[in-house]
Amino acid sequence: MATLPFGAEAEDTGEFMLGRVAVTPVFLESDGTIDESTENWTSSHTTAVLNNIRQGLNWWTDLLATKSSVHTLEWVIDTTYATQPHPTPYEPIFRSSNAYSLWVSDFLSDVGYSASPNLESNVRDFNNAQRAKLGTDWSFTIFVVNSVNDGDGSFAPGGSFARAFAFAGGLFQVVPSTRPASTFAHETGHLFWARDEYVGGGEYSERRGYYNAQNTNAIDRNPDPNFQQELSIMSAGSNLQAAYASLVSADATLAQIGWVDSDNDGIFDLLDVPLKLEGTGRLNSLSGFYRFVGKASPQTLPNRNSSGTQNDITLNRIGRIEYRIDNGPWTTAITPNRYQVDIDISIPVSSGQQRIEIRAIDPRIGITSNVFEGTLGNLPDTTAQPGIQGFVWNDLDNDNIWDANESGYVGASVTIVDDNSLPINLQRIVEPDDFGIGFFSNQTAGVRLDVVGPDASGSIGIFNDANASTGTRIFRPFSRSAGSYVEAFHSTNRQLRVRFDSPTSFVSIDAIAIADNTDVRVEAFAADGSLIKRTEQKGMINAQKLTLEIGTDTAQIASVIVRGINDSSVKLDNLRFGPRSSARTASDGSYALPNLPAGSYRLVVLPETQAVIPSNGSSGIQTVILNAGDTISHVDFGLHRLPSPWQNSNLPEDVNASGSVEPLDALILINEINANQARSLDGSGLVNAPYFDVNGDRAISPLDILQVINYINRRGSGEGENRASTTVPTNGDNSSEQHGISSFPSFVLDVNANQPTSWIVSNSNERSRRQDIGPDRCNCPACASCAPAGEYSSSILDIAKAAASAPPSSNDSVMGPKKPSHELAIGPSELPHLGGLDAYLATWNNSGI
Repeated sequence: MATLPFGAEAEDTGEFMLGRVAVTPVFLESDGTIDESTENWTSSHTTAVLNNIRQGLNWWTDLLATKSSVHTLEWVIDTTYATQPHPTPYEPIFRSSNAYSLWVSDFLSDVGYSASPNLESNVRDFNNAQRAKLGTDWSFTIFVVNSVNDGDGSFAPGGSFARAFAFAGGLFQVVPSTRPASTFAHETGHLFWARDEYVGGGEYSERRGYYNAQNTNAIDRNPDPNFQQELSIMSAGSNLQAAYASLVSADATLAQIGWVDSDNDGIFDLLDVPLKLEGTGRLNSLSGFYRFVGKASPQTLPNRNSSGTQNDITLNRIGRIEYRIDNGPWTTAITPNRYQVDIDISIPVSSGQQRIEIRAIDPRIGITSNVFEGTLGNLPDTTAQPGIQGFVWNDLDNDNIWDANESGYVGASVTIVDDNSLPINLQRIVEPDDFGIGFFSNQTAGVRLDVVGPDASGSIGIFNDANASTGTRIFRPFSRSAGSYVEAFHSTNRQLRVRFDSPTSFVSIDAIAIADNTDVRVEAFAADGSLIKRTEQKGMINAQKLTLEIGTDTAQIASVIVRGINDSSVKLDNLRFGPRSSARTASDGSYALPNLPAGSYRLVVLPETQAVIPSNGSSGIQTVILNAGDTISHVDFGLHRLPSPWQNSNLPEDVNASGSVEPLDALILINEINANQARSLDGSGLVNAPYFDVNGDRAISPLDILQVINYINRRGSGEGENRASTTVPTNGDNSSEQHGISSFPSFVLDVNANQPTSWIVSNSNERSRRQDIGPDRCNCPACASCAPAGEYSSSILDIAKAAASAPPSSNDSVMGPKKPSHELAIGPSELPHLGGLDAYLATWNNSGI
């Protein structure tokens, strides 16, 4: 199946002249039913015209080869409607050029593309279908009008054009059949936004194309009295013919079709944009593999075209994910060759190796991503971004050292505080609910809001709205045409402009759709008016609310424009500017505080419960000094969970404190959850047996049942060790794992790059848990030992019930190739996903679950 260019929509059929292009010549044959048929196609003339089309198109390919050695341009020609000319009741050359709407519409109707009353929409639908059929990036149509018997090869007088003409932006061109190959080359330039440059054509001041390049090689209205036009395919007469023969065109001409290489590196600007890689990696000391979980995608240059959809588009793909160790050669890990890739790779490492680097690359043109850098030790690493970042981890043994068997802590808050340890707010908020209804006087410190556009008077108001994103009020623009405030900002007609007294590094605003397929965009501008960055959301459904955010590494944003795009209208609410001063940790324990200005910062970690304290010897506060644009990594915090009063300290799996572990212990938990649901035990008032909190997370959940079942299956019921110690040997060494933490010692997360991730039973000598990592925010037990109760599906309870009925076995392990007797797939709706994986395999037999 063909894939649209990254960022493109179906309407984008010719935004810049690179890549693969579907071309559909349609030769029209009059059948005499309305106009007298004076022209007839012959096989020799058909062949000659097709040759001219190929030569005209290949002229551009040959020209590209003189400009770049990495870019490609391929024409994929579908000759179906050329070798079999399409009948029409009209004789097109006999009529004026404006009659094109008659026979173009007839053709589209005949081939099944007449759903819209708008001719342009129907042509784009046909072109898009041809793009999908031929597997190309772009697509356009050439209507060829037979003119062999016409005296001058021109349309009848009275129309807009005498001979060939085109509709820009990937639509179609119309060419009399006796025109030379250079005509097809000229008209094809129009289809990728190039303007005419001859007298009576385009003007000097006009702009178009991806860069919105100015038509400075045009003759008309050129301010230079001594102007000498450069050779260009978009000129006419002898100038055009000389350009065609010499295989040249002016730089100003080529800029309009996307061919600009500002830094002279051989890559045109619109594709000279780094790929984006983000994720987290950590060495698994048990397996000897370094696992990286993340994603990669292209980034786009903002599309400044004054025409068309203005979508930000690229052809760059993620061709390979590569890694290297200790500055060695780059090695290919995977070859996805897609626009967007979810990554989950495990890389073998050897003892003594120190560092690993990972990147994405499009090998066709040599564009690479930012490089992920990781240390081959106990600590995980995450993609660097300017600002402050780090991890919060579960410090099981409370030694303030992140050990290999300790995982990230999900849901902790890392906050910037002042010298008195009080939170600092670096953001300012313009919330409509804080102001009176009616005209907004703009008396807000640090920022000015107004409305710009052809239908705007500048005035902005605040009014009640039942669908406000926060509170009950939203911003509303004043409409000149309506003579009143209206509910929504619309396209370029009514745009919200926000200007800051001092440049900022972060802006967010809430958007509310008023119809399906709403598209909204935020653009950030520097003090000189240049566009810095844009973000957008497409396809919002009616009444949907979302927050759009835009940020820079340093304080560069002097103003933003917020508007609907693609003829969309959108409501706006809750403006914020300035960097966030607090962040919550993800499932891998990572956090980031980006967009911060230079300065000294005090950071404190705040767990979600008083039962968790900073690691021994740590105050939970760190001070860092940040320089502008720098990245400070591994501002890490350890948290230690205090023993749960609802856990049996002698033997956690002994729920009823009988001195041994039996199926009754699992049954007690099952009955309790059935009666009162999984829940937090804080504030429950329970002080004695039964001890519901088997895993020590201060909650009762199906996970407690599973731990009991695994214990029984591993050791057999009735065996009680009456352990006085709260630690158990780990991996056969002298380290320990405290059962007061949600350690799940009998579960191992099977990290195998070639197989689905599975929960399987460990033997009694392997009680450590291999950590999963990733940028997602799930609450699964492998990476969220402090997950709150009530987030686990009752389907796990069903599994636990089934497993509880299985007889114990003396077989101590189901690790390895032994085939289980039952398998059950648990989808992401039943158990939160982990690291981007779509499912878990819960496997059990008479040895465990």
